[in-house]
Amino acid sequence: MTVALANVTKRFGAFTAVDAVSLDIEPGSVHALLGANGSGKSTLVRMVTGVYPLDGGEIRIDGSPVSSGWTPAAAAAAGIRVVHQEAPLVDNLSIAESVALFSGYPRTALGTVRWRRLWATTQAILDELHIPRRARDLANRLTGAERAMLAVELAVRTAGDELRLLVLDEATAALPEAEATPFLELVRSIADRGCPVLMVTHRLGELKYADRLTLIDAGRVVIEDDPAKVDRADLIAAMRGAGEAASALERSAEDRLSALWSGGRAARDVPTGIILEARELVGGTVEQASFDLQAGEILGVVGVRGEGMEDLPRLVAGAQPLSSGAVTVGGARLRDGFTPRDALDAGIGFLPADRLHEGGIAGLPMRENAMLPDVGGYWHRAREEKRGIARLISYLDVRPRDPRTVFGRMSGGNQQKVILGRLLRMRPNVLVLADPSYGVDPAAREIMFDAIRDARAAGIGVILTSTEPEQLAGLCDRVLVMQSGRIHEELSGADLTAADLMAKVL
Repeated sequence: MTVALANVTKRFGAFTAVDAVSLDIEPGSVHALLGANGSGKSTLVRMVTGVYPLDGGEIRIDGSPVSSGWTPAAAAAAGIRVVHQEAPLVDNLSIAESVALFSGYPRTALGTVRWRRLWATTQAILDELHIPRRARDLANRLTGAERAMLAVELAVRTAGDELRLLVLDEATAALPEAEATPFLELVRSIADRGCPVLMVTHRLGELKYADRLTLIDAGRVVIEDDPAKVDRADLIAAMRGAGEAASALERSAEDRLSALWSGGRAARDVPTGIILEARELVGGTVEQASFDLQAGEILGVVGVRGEGMEDLPRLVAGAQPLSSGAVTVGGARLRDGFTPRDALDAGIGFLPADRLHEGGIAGLPMRENAMLPDVGGYWHRAREEKRGIARLISYLDVRPRDPRTVFGRMSGGNQQKVILGRLLRMRPNVLVLADPSYGVDPAAREIMFDAIRDARAAGIGVILTSTEPEQLAGLCDRVLVMQSGRIHEELSGADLTAADLMAKVL
């Protein structure tokens, strides 16, 4: 059941997205495919699954080239199954009904549904996967990891004995790393039964489940090796590429931010000491939260989903109304019912978790997204606007570099860089970052983390939430642990380790 790609190439006009890529996915193996956002991973997956026709090279299954009419239907008929980041389940249907949408409803000779058989079959699948749910439960009761596991199982079952390749297209991107383990163990067991697996991922920790890795950059293979033999630093360096990004990172934080700010709005007087005070905040899943933020400090927030961590940054930034409580910035209290505009005027820059729908405007070019919400400051200053965008692109290594690129067509990591860059460009007092590395590849993460450290060095206070304890331990000066809508405890110094944080959220 070997699946091989031989010099496959895909072009979009003059742009070559995938350039003569070759790789073999052997039976019984997990082959990890890595690369920075925009490197060509998604295009390669679409070629394998028949969404994009090949402009060169060929795909071979068990040594035989696929036909020229390679379509999604043809790929499915050939035994290729793909599992995407979002599991194909309908929240307001039962788990059993969601399963039946993909495996078919069992019916009597008269055409009526055999509900008892459907419930029993679905329950058997749930029990086999050790998912503690009932077949009649609504699908929205499944956790992200449980949804992902069920999606994989459905993909395998619908192919049956004809399964030739399982493709995982960033299937764990929406899962906290701690919740991804059961899913990855299931994938490993599928491979161990003889099925080749192509696992597209941006998490280097998942390589321990892989037998082989291929890293692509600008559509070309730059590393192919045994994951155990490749150094993590080498992988990140390869994802970053050479040249501009590397040289930018060698400059001091002051130099980098000065370059980003040059020619923009006037410097804001950044206070020292306590820069933000939150007192008895109540709203959404936050039942009560009080804390202070120092200038030049990175304050992390961690917790179980649904227990306040997601809503706390939105309350501070005015994106979600407070039921009660107060936020004070630089000694000035924000008015009751303050809005995101009020928070921005007070010097709070907010990067939301939903970057595409709340952070940017998908249909507008990168240029206009980069200038929002400060477009008026560049009225009749087209030359300065152009320079400002060029500085942002260079500082955060945004790709593609063409500011006319439609924002919604950019990779998630590059969208995130644009949003973070425009916030930094406005010289805030406080940055509120809601899970900024969600769905972002390791190279882009490191560039963003360097920018966050630059902000701290410049005296900006940072509030950072994340579902990945390792990131918080590496970036933060203090971390607040939220439980049941309240700040349960604070970790700092020797107590601030990834292991300690992991123990708090499991």
